[in-house]
Amino acid sequence: MTLLLVLMALYGPSLELSGEEAGYSFQLEDSSVVSFLTGAQNKYIVFRYGFPDSILFEFPEDTLASSWDMFSFESYSRMGGEQNEGMEIHSIIFSSNDTLVEVYDDYYSVGSEYSTGIRITEGTNAILQKTGVFDSRTGSLNQFLNNFRSRELL
Repeated sequence: MTLLLVLMALYGPSLELSGEEAGYSFQLEDSSVVSFLTGAQNKYIVFRYGFPDSILFEFPEDTLASSWDMFSFESYSRMGGEQNEGMEIHSIIFSSNDTLVEVYDDYYSVGSEYSTGIRITEGTNAILQKTGVFDSRTGSLNQFLNNFRSRELL
């Protein structure tokens, strides 16, 4: 267990399998991990939530080249610093059956507040809402979104 904690401190949390790369990943306060991973040459994207020894939720269950189409990537930026209440809001949203998952990574210039986390709802019921450990992030959701946008231009 100590080795696992040392490796996570050095490389950040991730739930990647062989041949995958973590595009964006972070740890939650309960030590669970949220990861968006891509296959070789960005052939697919997969979301995993759980622990390094136990995946609790994976979407899609089968990695397909078309899996990029199963996710919505959203972002909003307002520049101008504190005087303009500048912000950068980024999220990835997807649904599986009646379950809606949103992973967010936000910055607000007023107070220099950063936050990352996950919200999962079923219908109108919130079943999970957890804040991530911001300093545990691997990758950048903003950069990951830019990677997705460049795929759309192909």
